[in-house]
Amino acid sequence: MYYSATIFSLVGYTTPTLPSLSIALGNFIFTLFALFVIDRVGRRRMLLYTIPVMTLGLIGCAFAFTLIDTNRLPSSRSPYTQPSSIGIWPPLLMIFMLLFVAGYASGLGNIAWQQAELFPLSVRSQGTGLATATNWGCNFIVGLTFLPMIEWLPGGAAFVVYAVICASGFLAIRRSYPERRGRTLESTVDSS
Repeated sequence: MYYSATIFSLVGYTTPTLPSLSIALGNFIFTLFALFVIDRVGRRRMLLYTIPVMTLGLIGCAFAFTLIDTNRLPSSRSPYTQPSSIGIWPPLLMIFMLLFVAGYASGLGNIAWQQAELFPLSVRSQGTGLATATNWGCNFIVGLTFLPMIEWLPGGAAFVVYAVICASGFLAIRRSYPERRGRTLESTVDSS
């Protein structure tokens, strides 16, 4: 989401802010959606449903980005150039980015901030602090590495790298993330 305007500019949009706003609006809508359903569905299940959506969105982005021939884009376009004049792949890239954002905002984007109940009361503040630091640290790494990866790796390989990370996260969550639905905030992870 940080670099959507840059990505849309790279693939031929003359006004990359407009498609970027659709990404931001999608993030907002799916964040609200998650806030309404997360307690009914459960955090673990939300993650297990949404991370594959994120992975699929990233693979789609990689595919679309690879098929966009940036050398064939018009060099002098009117500011009113429509996406159809740059081919089908840039709009499909936007759709795949929206798919990724829908998965992210519905799951990982929300649940990473709602982890307090995973920790017993005796270490809840330290656990929450560590989880928040980890969340911001990963955010920093993605922000720092994405643009260089787009520049150094061929085609959409940067999206593939992040798709592999998402798939790995899915496996880790499936193996070790406990479901907390129906439990009180004061109950520990080990209690029934």
